[in-house]
Amino acid sequence: MELSEYERAEPAHLGWTDAGDVRIVWKDAHESVYPLAYLRENCPCASCRGTHGPPTTLVRQSRGGLPIVQKTRPPSMEVKTVVPVGNYAIRFTWGDGHDGGIYSWRLLRSLCPTTGSRPDHLATAPEA
Repeated sequence: MELSEYERAEPAHLGWTDAGDVRIVWKDAHESVYPLAYLRENCPCASCRGTHGPPTTLVRQSRGGLPIVQKTRPPSMEVKTVVPVGNYAIRFTWGDGHDGGIYSWRLLRSLCPTTGSRPDHLATAPEA
């Protein structure tokens, strides 16, 4: 049985473009460039994917017992760090501290914006 391009996705080089986007050259010579906003919008963590329910507004109680509603901040598009996760993925820490998403090579290849289509990565490239 032949492996799909997602299953054999393995990077040869990972870096940054001059514009600050993530650039991956894959071992099959395909090149992917990911704008940071695109990666953040496609964060694979459970909170961002909505599997923990819709985002809620933070409510806390004041000293007098009245609720204080705080609006959630928009997600940061700034990357603080990128670290490897085993030999199959990378994890970004975003400027707002969010670091829950593990971007597997398979996921990143399926999200490639330069392939002409943007498939639903959860349906197209399921994690094993």
